[in-house]
Amino acid sequence: MIPILKSIHVLVLALWVGGMAFMTFVAAPSVFKVLPREQAGDVVGDIFPKYFTLGYVYCLLAILTAVGVYLKEDYWNKPKLLVLGLMLILTFYDGMVVAPRAHAVRTEMKKAEQEEQKKALWGEFVRLHSQSAAINIIVLGLGVAVIITTAYFMRV
Repeated sequence: MIPILKSIHVLVLALWVGGMAFMTFVAAPSVFKVLPREQAGDVVGDIFPKYFTLGYVYCLLAILTAVGVYLKEDYWNKPKLLVLGLMLILTFYDGMVVAPRAHAVRTEMKKAEQEEQKKALWGEFVRLHSQSAAINIIVLGLGVAVIITTAYFMRV
């Protein structure tokens, strides 16, 4: 049972961090390179809810499989669990607070008729987008660190 839990744990971490890296460094930049800004925003806006849902699922599975292994082996890697917990909190905050606000501001910006209002909304969107991007990079960096330490110690 332990080898299966460890395998699932490593697989989930790899899928999560790999998916984040792909979205951050390949998919989103390519979409914005090929499509006009508004269309690209629509495409990425459609992807984000799915992206965050996968993040929630993968992080919860990573935590659950780690706890399962720790219970069976009587070995607790508290720092790793704390990092995974922080990643979970940041992912939920980004996906349930920051991203929906950014989406709402972007939608409002499309409806705005006055240039001053559009500029103000654009400023708010840029602020929220920057916050979301920073959270994403932090979670991605923490995920890479978790994978490296997991591989180094060969313990979940």
